[in-house]
Amino acid sequence: MVATAGEAMLRITDVLHLPADGRATWTLRLSGALDGEWVDELRASWRRIETITAAGAPMRVDLADLRSVDAAGRALLAEMNRDGVVILGGDRLAAAVGRDVVAGCVRQAGVDSSGGMPCRPAG
Repeated sequence: MVATAGEAMLRITDVLHLPADGRATWTLRLSGALDGEWVDELRASWRRIETITAAGAPMRVDLADLRSVDAAGRALLAEMNRDGVVILGGDRLAAAVGRDVVAGCVRQAGVDSSGGMPCRPAG
């Protein structure tokens, strides 16, 4: 997709973490605006990684560099979270979006809002 001048864009960087213990974890790092047609791009990236990781490697979405999110973007993040994707937030916007997306889940899991926010308690 190509954005014209002044149009919001989203950068999705997928990172595969391979620690010494061999437990791979994928992170989708978002930068820019999660809105409009970019919501479908994030969905496609998420589904592509799910297909690659048939073994079910854990996945995270890092919102630290996100500038804005529309209702469709929040709905997708909530869907991803319900599917087991951990939402990470760093700055105020990311933390607020993360809290909004998983508000009830954070209380249930007892997870601090400044870190990962799994919808289901670990274990």
